[in-house]
Amino acid sequence: MDILIGLVFLGASLAVAFVLPVLSFLRASQATRRAEALGREVAALRAEVEALRAAGPPPAPHEADEAARAAWASQVRDMAAPPPPTTDGLSVPPPVPLPVPLPPGTMLDERGAVIPDPRESTAARESATAAGMAGLSPMPGQEAAALPGGVHDTSAPPDGGTAPGEHPGAHALPGSTIAPAATTPEGLEERIGARWLLYAGIGALILGVSYFIKFAFDNGWVSEPLRVLIGLGAGAALVAVGQRFVRNGLAFFGHALSGGGLVVLYVAIYAALHVYELVSPGTAFGAMVLVTALGVVLADRHRVEMLGALAVLGGFLTPALVGGGQDRQVVLFLYNALLLAGVLLMVWRHAWAGVALLGPALAAAMSVAWAAQHYAPAAGLRTLLLLTIHLVLVSAIIAVLRTQRTRTALAVPVSWILLAAPVLYHVAALWLIGRAHGQFLVYLLLVTVAGLSASYHAGWRWARTVLLVLVALPFIDWMGELVTPRFHTGGVVTACALYLLHLAGQWRDLSDDDPQAPVPVAELVHTHATGVFLPLALYAFFAEHAAWWNAPMLTVLAAWNLGLWAVVRSRIPVLSWQFVALAGTLAAVAISEWFEGPVVAIGWALEGAALGYAALQSRSPWLDRGALVLFVMAAMRLAEALVAPMPVGTWPIVNTRTLAAIVVIAAMAWLAARAKDAPDHFGGPMARHALVVGANVLAIGWISSEIVLVFGQRALAASTDDRPADVARAELAEQVALSVSWALYAVGLVAAGFWRAYAPARYLAIALFGLTLVKVMTKDIAELDRVYQMLSVLGVGALLVAASYLYQRVAAARRDDSSRGL
Repeated sequence: MDILIGLVFLGASLAVAFVLPVLSFLRASQATRRAEALGREVAALRAEVEALRAAGPPPAPHEADEAARAAWASQVRDMAAPPPPTTDGLSVPPPVPLPVPLPPGTMLDERGAVIPDPRESTAARESATAAGMAGLSPMPGQEAAALPGGVHDTSAPPDGGTAPGEHPGAHALPGSTIAPAATTPEGLEERIGARWLLYAGIGALILGVSYFIKFAFDNGWVSEPLRVLIGLGAGAALVAVGQRFVRNGLAFFGHALSGGGLVVLYVAIYAALHVYELVSPGTAFGAMVLVTALGVVLADRHRVEMLGALAVLGGFLTPALVGGGQDRQVVLFLYNALLLAGVLLMVWRHAWAGVALLGPALAAAMSVAWAAQHYAPAAGLRTLLLLTIHLVLVSAIIAVLRTQRTRTALAVPVSWILLAAPVLYHVAALWLIGRAHGQFLVYLLLVTVAGLSASYHAGWRWARTVLLVLVALPFIDWMGELVTPRFHTGGVVTACALYLLHLAGQWRDLSDDDPQAPVPVAELVHTHATGVFLPLALYAFFAEHAAWWNAPMLTVLAAWNLGLWAVVRSRIPVLSWQFVALAGTLAAVAISEWFEGPVVAIGWALEGAALGYAALQSRSPWLDRGALVLFVMAAMRLAEALVAPMPVGTWPIVNTRTLAAIVVIAAMAWLAARAKDAPDHFGGPMARHALVVGANVLAIGWISSEIVLVFGQRALAASTDDRPADVARAELAEQVALSVSWALYAVGLVAAGFWRAYAPARYLAIALFGLTLVKVMTKDIAELDRVYQMLSVLGVGALLVAASYLYQRVAAARRDDSSRGL
């Protein structure tokens, strides 16, 4: 540690004793050369003015000749503009634009460029420039020497000198360009000479003399208090000299020295406390706070973000540097809140994105460090309240970053990164509160109200959905793991309250929108997320404590969403159909809770037809997709029932399976017929084709299952009576019936396809014919008796010939129509 402190003090001393005089000499030489160049420019300007006086402008043309007057004015301006002159054979550089007197407080960097103030708007800067140019005109009572043609000698006051307090060259010829000194990009040579050589030289000097300093410290040549005083003096000197360089135009170098001085002050105070034990922790803390305040003042005065970041870093590290090992949570968190308030002020004044990101990150790190060392469950609520203060300040920083007119390119990305602060706060709050019923539920309600209010004022619609997810996930988990032998009123009421709060927040946001405008995707997602949250939360509770409540609960919520549709459809027609989709989804789940077996397919098919009709009325793609999903679910449930064995004694055709098949097939066919009138609004033609093909496939499956049921019961009866021959005949007849029925259905599809001019039906018929032929060739011929083989092959062959005849008739009819020119 002694070596480190010695190196720091040595660097500061070398900067004051060696580097600064050298740089001062270089700066003075540069200023001398600039003054000589300005003197030559003034002499050239005076010579040009004398030439203008001697020559004079040409006479002004007649006022009516506008073109001639314009040419004359241009010639006068050319006479007033001085060309690059030479004096006594000495080459004079081209004249540079004369500088405008800058307002008080304006800062220049090391190249003479104005450091912009982000607080100023463009209009304010233009106003300040105009005011400065107005100040170039002669003061009342002063008369400029008149030149021929109205040109005035404004290069100097009447007495030929420079007015007190006035910049040389503040007066300009009319029509001349008046602008701040032009700046050029810093070249590689200048960067190496002005910066890298400086850094390398200081490093070499520090390395070379460090052994001497260490030797002096080891031998006691410098006492401990004197070491600290040297460090404090060196730090203060660096800050003071750095400010002088800033005022003289070397802004970068001056700010670097000032920042180094702040670091030296921190190290000196740290050494006085921990290395030499010369001061108390309270004194060291106060001294470091003063250094932090000094850094903030310098950063704000000169509008230098790096100084601000250094001050913020030092401020947050001060408690760690002072140490002490005592648990002073309230003081620490309030101190961090004060620093965050300072960060907020700097961001508001200067739009510093780096400082805005650094402050909250350091505050979070300090909070985690405290929790790892001192946290106890008894401090949970107090910690949450203190973290809430931090969250409010960080939220204000985010708002300032996103609303300032003048901001850097990093402002928006940093504001997005800082949005992680509310998420981290939420995670910390859930950990601090735990699963205590009252505190947990109250916290969820409060954070929902605060989040909905913030999302409304911020105008970010996705925030409501994110908030719902962050609240719903822990709440549903809590409801599912709730250990209680009775009905938990608080949990159920909280679930309903959260649902209603989100519903009210969405209604408030949409009330400001145009009813005819398209509904944003964020609103659609939030509608469905909110509608699914409440049944999921209640289902998680009832499934463990009162499962019989689930079916009535889902039914009531489905009816509730239908009521919302009736209320909202006049105000927001497009969004209202989303409640119909939610009602259909909840009703489908309720049906599966109320019933079992094929009856569930009936309910889902009816819900699919209702959603499909709503989709045709509202032109909503969400509804037609929901309808197709419900039909797929109904078809899968019906297919499961068709392949499952029926109970013994079930009547063929007259059973629940047949009823379910008829309802599902009829619902799909009905919706396909309705979609024919609006093919572009119900998923396109492919959706209608899928419904038609799906209905026919289910019909084929139902016919096959009923054939299997009929002959299966015959085989079962023969087996019961111990008649194996009848059992074999029943099985053979079943296979023949299946082959013939499939071929008959295929012929019917061909006929219907030609009659309705519907190609998908004919394609399905061809596929069914192929399946039938494969079955006949692989199963019927190989396994059936000769008589049944003949029946199967002859029947299928005749039906194939009939189908071919239909194709031939249609083809001939088309040729006749073509020959007649129809």
